Amino acid sequence: MCDKTTEMIDFVRSSYRQDVYPATYEMDDIKEVMVPMRDGTKLRTVICSPKGEGSWPVLFVRTPYPMYEFFKAHGEEYAKRGFIYVFQFCRGTVGSEGTWEPNINEPNDGIDSVNWLAQQSWCASIGIHGVSYMALTGWIIADKLPEKVKALYLCHYGVDRYLSAYKDGLFRHDILTGWAMTNAGKHITDDFKTDYIKACLYRPHIKVDEDLWGIKLGWYRDWITHTDYDCEYWQRGFWGKLREIPEKINIPICIVGGWFDHHLEGTVLGYEKLSNDTKKYSRLIVGGWDHDFKPSIPGHKSKSAYFNLNSDMFNWFDKILRKNILPEPEIKTYIIGDDIWGQWESWPIQPNAIKTLYLTTNRHSEFDAYVLSHEKSDVAKTIKYQYDPLNPVFTNGGETIFVSAERRGSLLQEKPGYRDDVISFVSDVLTEDILVVGNINVKLFVSSDCEDTCFTAKIMEVFPNGDAYNLRTGITTMAYRNNSPKRISYVPGDIEEINIKTLPITWKISAGSRIRIDISSSDFPQYAIHSNYKGIWSTHDKTKIANQILHTGGKYDSSIQLPII
Repeated sequence: MCDKTTEMIDFVRSSYRQDVYPATYEMDDIKEVMVPMRDGTKLRTVICSPKGEGSWPVLFVRTPYPMYEFFKAHGEEYAKRGFIYVFQFCRGTVGSEGTWEPNINEPNDGIDSVNWLAQQSWCASIGIHGVSYMALTGWIIADKLPEKVKALYLCHYGVDRYLSAYKDGLFRHDILTGWAMTNAGKHITDDFKTDYIKACLYRPHIKVDEDLWGIKLGWYRDWITHTDYDCEYWQRGFWGKLREIPEKINIPICIVGGWFDHHLEGTVLGYEKLSNDTKKYSRLIVGGWDHDFKPSIPGHKSKSAYFNLNSDMFNWFDKILRKNILPEPEIKTYIIGDDIWGQWESWPIQPNAIKTLYLTTNRHSEFDAYVLSHEKSDVAKTIKYQYDPLNPVFTNGGETIFVSAERRGSLLQEKPGYRDDVISFVSDVLTEDILVVGNINVKLFVSSDCEDTCFTAKIMEVFPNGDAYNLRTGITTMAYRNNSPKRISYVPGDIEEINIKTLPITWKISAGSRIRIDISSSDFPQYAIHSNYKGIWSTHDKTKIANQILHTGGKYDSSIQLPII
């Protein structure tokens, strides 16, 4: 094993020594079974059991990733504590028969496998868990589980795939282009970082698979060409089914997300869509971490941000499967800036008020920026800049970053004025703490000389020493402005109101800090670079410069709206 794998396995084993009762069982020999699916294809299934006769509670997870030693370590820890732990490799991966095609086979293969488990004499009850794609394999069968399945623990996967693919028509390269390159069914590159950026920049992007990767990926082409939320591809079939499942779940479920995990939006939607009855026995946990459960807030204290996921999951299943106790409901989120966990009565969290700060054309006396003011100007004015797709703003901190790990999270930001096409606004010093809870909205009045273009917003906390760290980012396009589910037209020169709604957050901005917002038109590779042409982005083979105008003052109350308590 490589050093990284050994380190990961050591971490897994050590996590079961905290807040979990000691091992009291001996391990039996690990067994492997090729479990047949309905079409005769057999999937490699690994069974970790304690020694002894009779039936046991069973933990089950399915994965397409070559992580045998990782799951074996989990399996041994569960088996030594009186559970049977079963992990299975998805069709066409790591010794399982068939052809690997992401997503499509998981409903049938998943339910066939769970039904097989339920029929085994050694199976008393079943809990299903998973992170990321492994969580998908749990979500997609959660509406038709056999009676022996008593609980779910699913982390970091959204129930609405469109939300992972797009934000207002802008494709999320860092999630799905990166994932496609490492899950194409063949080896694509020996220099991922270089070839990944090259792939994201390739135009027309519809040809990137054949031209750069040497393989045609129909499923990737589906993702990059179906830009309307309400189109049949996203609303029906596999993805339509996934979105409808949460409301049909009738067993306890623990849903775990991270403020800087790229699946956050769809993860919390999974909780929102649960029935009220199911919520009575379910949990939502959102931490200050990224997709790898690493705290992503280097500018803030994070001593309390650590969360022992493995012990929490073990105790969740132990209570339900072994002790037959229904869990209490819980909603808790990590509060950045306060370094504490907050408990909430409902989700989404309801703010007490909306704090509004207005974008002005007044120059700031201390920063190379405009003033972000408590008061709206009575006089309408404009701020102009040019957006050139050939010179994009590169992502520095973000919440929907996946493969570019060095860009994830809340990071130290550039000083205001570092680029002519990034327009900064900075507030006065806050005289009291404010706790932001929920989705921030950035309302802008804008115009452009292009039939389609985009605008970005980045909200930051500026510390007394001038250092700024991103709190939330957002983006929209003129074609999908104001969360339109389908492409709409824009007449160049017209002034339009656009609203950029960020992902939710719980974040205390401390007295003595300031609030800063940057407005621009690119955030790459968190999002695809907008060509400034209308139509399906992946078919564009050229770009052009856009002349952008921000309108403030008078009837144009461009502002940032912070939900607070």
